[in-house]
Order: sequence, then structure tokens, then C-alpha cells
Amino acid sequence: MEMLDKTTVGVGVGVGVGAAAVMWAWRRFSSPWIPSKWEEVGEVGELTIYPIKSGLGVSVNQAEATEYGLARGTLEDRAFIAMTADDNRSVSGRQLPRMTMVWLKMDGDVVSMGADGYSSVTFDLSDVRKNHKVAETKVWDQQVKGIDCGEDAARLLTEVVTEGKTKLRLLYRGDVMNNRVARRLEYYNFPKILDTDRVFYAETCAYLIGCESSLQDLNSRLEVPVTMGNFRANIIVKGSKPSDEDDWAYVKIGKAVFRTVKPCQRCILTTVDPKTGTRHPKQEPLRTLRTFRALKEPAKLAKVWSTSPLMGISTGIDVTGTVAVGDKVLVARISQNPKLTIF
Repeated sequence: MEMLDKTTVGVGVGVGVGAAAVMWAWRRFSSPWIPSKWEEVGEVGELTIYPIKSGLGVSVNQAEATEYGLARGTLEDRAFIAMTADDNRSVSGRQLPRMTMVWLKMDGDVVSMGADGYSSVTFDLSDVRKNHKVAETKVWDQQVKGIDCGEDAARLLTEVVTEGKTKLRLLYRGDVMNNRVARRLEYYNFPKILDTDRVFYAETCAYLIGCESSLQDLNSRLEVPVTMGNFRANIIVKGSKPSDEDDWAYVKIGKAVFRTVKPCQRCILTTVDPKTGTRHPKQEPLRTLRTFRALKEPAKLAKVWSTSPLMGISTGIDVTGTVAVGDKVLVARISQNPKLTIF
């Protein structure tokens, strides 16, 4: 019996040590790695929340950098999405440029929505949650859900975006979109996209960071300048050098730490004037951007993105926190540590 007790104790100790080792390993590899050395490159110039996917942005002076994107109270980034009423296809400014005209504001749970030249509508999210009419659509190849926001929102979207030609519905993320994993691209494996990354209706990442100087560089080559509204960045950095963001592996603002997942490849949506919902007749600024911001390496990805030039960086978030206009922007560079490469 004494031998049995010792054996039992030994096994118990072994299991305990093994469990502790497993727990240590889990914590070690599931916890985000945060750089210890930072370089100041500028400050936050603007913060913008885009409540509706492809809708008009809302400028704020301060916001919470959450797991899912920027938020100011109940106003959250890409928390609403539009879809066709007859076949539940999600729509964006790529297919329907007039989506960019639609603004949405929040006062607690009360939503106001409208567009220049149209009468606005209001509805209450508490009623939307109570009705809980769930619909499904897709963001690219991912199935997503949302709670239908009712007839007034649908009528306004239809009138503004399709001028009555195609009926649209507005969906809200509610309690049905709390666990959507950030989308991985099927044609290239970006190692910095993590299974723990979450989004509501954004396509790949919770954040898009742009630089004022990169926009100025582009505008110096255009006949008619554009705004960052064409590129839909959430965080705009001022004071950095043009295209310096290509070298940023991590970005720190206040306590918030953002992890660069990939450069942001640009599409036809950049040619839409966000205030008028019209495409540029010569596909500007996309055409000019292609002349000097095409990806060159790695070759496999450069081939896929041959007509998709770069502007800004798509990021996940490893440490949440408050960010504000005027905050210092610190970065950890890829060039100073090749192990931080995003490719």
C-alpha cells in the first residue's frame, strides 16, 4: 500500500507538472508578442469610424480600439451591412457606388441614417434586437449573419443607393456576429493573420491605417486631389514619410498595439467620390497609383495584385485601448528585424 501511495503521488505530481507545462506553453504561444523597442514616427491626425460597410465615415476625436475595430460608445466600425432583399447578396460601393453617400449616426441605441438630398430616418436598436429577425449573407466567401433593421432603413437604402431599382435591406451585427474570424485570403498565406483576429463586416482586418504624407504624395501626381475618404482608413498618421508604413510591423498608439497583417491592395472603390457616389471617368486615383505603388515582391503575390496598387496597411490588434487625435504614433520596423516580415 505504501508503494502504491508513492506511485500515486508520483503520478499526481507528474500530471501536475505536465499540466503546468501545457498551461505555460498555451499562455506563451497564445499571448501576443509585443515589441520592446519603438520609434516615434508621427501622431494621429484623424480617426474615422465607418458604421456601414461602404457607407460614409464619421470623424471622431477619440475612440476605443477594440477587438473588432474602432468604436465610440455604440458607434462601431463596420457594424452594419447592406444586402439585396430578393437574394440576400451583400452589396458594397464596388457594385453600388452610391453606398458611399449613406451616413449613419448613433445616440445610444437610437440610429439616424440618411444622405445629402434625402430625408433621414431613425430607428431604435432595442426594437431591432427585440424583433431579432436574423438574415444571412456573405462577405466574399464567408457566411455572415445580421439582424434586419426594419422597413424605414430598407426604404432609405433602396431610394438612395439604387434609386428604387433594387430593394435593399440593412443588417446590424447585434448578438449574432461576435465570433467571426478574420478572413484569410485563399491565394496567399499571410502569416500575421491570426485565428484569434475578429471582425464584424470588414473584409479581412479590423483596422486600416493610412498616412497623410502618402496621400499628399499621390495628390501631387493627380490633376484633381482626393481625400482619405477614397481609401477609408480608420487611423490617419501625420508626420511620417511617404510610404514609410510599408516598413511598419507593429504600431503603438497609447496602450493600443496594432499588428500589420498585410499591405492594403486597392480596388475600384477608391475611384468613387464618397460624397457624390460617382466613379471617376478615368479611374483616378487608382490609375495613377498603379504607376508607382505596385507590389514587386514576393513575385507570387505581385502577380495576383498586378492591377491592385498599395495604399495603407491592414492590421489586427494585439492590445486594445483608447486612441485619440494628437496621440504619438510609435512603430517597430521590419527592416530592423527581418523576423517581423509580413510575407
